[in-house]
Amino acid sequence: MIDFAALQDYVFEDRVYDSNIHGLAHWRQVEFNGLLLAKKTKADVTVVRLFALFHDSKRESDGYDSKHGGRGAEFALKCREEKLFEITDEQFEKLYHACKHHTTERSSGDPTIDTCYDADRLDLGRVDFLLDPQKMATSAGALIATKSRKENVPTQKMRDWLLRFEF
Repeated sequence: MIDFAALQDYVFEDRVYDSNIHGLAHWRQVEFNGLLLAKKTKADVTVVRLFALFHDSKRESDGYDSKHGGRGAEFALKCREEKLFEITDEQFEKLYHACKHHTTERSSGDPTIDTCYDADRLDLGRVDFLLDPQKMATSAGALIATKSRKENVPTQKMRDWLLRFEF
């Protein structure tokens, strides 16, 4: 059993950059989004929850930071080696891949990895981007993006709208 609260505290304390855009509120929203998507995608929720913590944990700025995903993946590896959490090798491979490639790969073909990608993308409203169904990796993510556009959800209201979203 993973103590996600303790792990979150550890990851948060080890960050190199204190961000309002890619920080704790974003990590929590990505977790929420991932759990919402997993109802449809059948993704491994343990991997999704770990992705939410690690994917932006090693950002050095809120601007373009092409290597942050790889640094987050390596930090996840370090934490696993230090026994801060235990998952199977298969789960870890998915976590590592999702963290490393979440900004460069549109989809992987794996439901868990793709759920991670869309969990992050569904929070683009925080930086004033409308959701684009064509850029989602899962059909569930595309459905949410399509509905948000049909309902003309303002980007700054996306998080509130997602809290009430039902498939």
